[in-house]
Amino acid sequence: MSIKMVFNSEKSLMRTGLFSSRTKMISYLLLRFIADKDEPAGSWVLREDLLSFGIDCSTATIGRYLKELDYREYTVQKSNQGRVLTPIGQAHLEELEERLERTRMQEKLSKAMKVTEYGELIELLYVRRALETEAARQAAINARAEDIAVLIRSVEDHRDTVEQNRDPTEPALEFHAVVADISHNKFICPILNMLIYEEKKIEAVMETLVTRERGRVYVKEHEQIAQAICDHDGEKAAQFMYAHIDELCKAVEEQACEHGYK
Repeated sequence: MSIKMVFNSEKSLMRTGLFSSRTKMISYLLLRFIADKDEPAGSWVLREDLLSFGIDCSTATIGRYLKELDYREYTVQKSNQGRVLTPIGQAHLEELEERLERTRMQEKLSKAMKVTEYGELIELLYVRRALETEAARQAAINARAEDIAVLIRSVEDHRDTVEQNRDPTEPALEFHAVVADISHNKFICPILNMLIYEEKKIEAVMETLVTRERGRVYVKEHEQIAQAICDHDGEKAAQFMYAHIDELCKAVEEQACEHGYK
């Protein structure tokens, strides 16, 4: 897929957060344009490539960029024909593009996860149920001593919040984030964090939410899950987590029906 099809402007590239400055972004584009050529690329050709991307640089400025790329051993000059990538430059470009692709996929996933109503919140919770059941199982298997200490503190924070009659939403969700983290599964944690982020946004604008009223029940269920993880009992941890989130799903479904949602 062409870079222009995915990121069609300077702004779209800078919004990825991958480049700390405009200079680094232009350097990336020059590497990309050089890589696309079947022959060495010179400043005039590269200037046209940048113009097609909406960036107007003089050939002298491009020459300075190219000298910096030469210095970093990303490019090398072929007599007077122009630059080509070195193996180091090709590897650097591939690393940048892999990071760009990850950023693009994360943005698409984040947009798909935006929650705007009860129905979508319920769907999100069912996804959490599947994901967190496995997270609890793996946490019980993989948790180290320092992980267990973090988990116990999370349960204590949740319990203290409930006993002080404060909104338990934040510490309750933090418990689930901790379980995902100590599962040591590199896929579960980032996906769950995005789900929790979207859930927090929708719950923040809901004046009444039944799950806030069941804090004492959920603390006990969290304690049950945590104990199974501490005992390194994967099956029990998974069983307790499934039952816990299933109850969350049912509670929100009941509230949705009361408000006329089906």
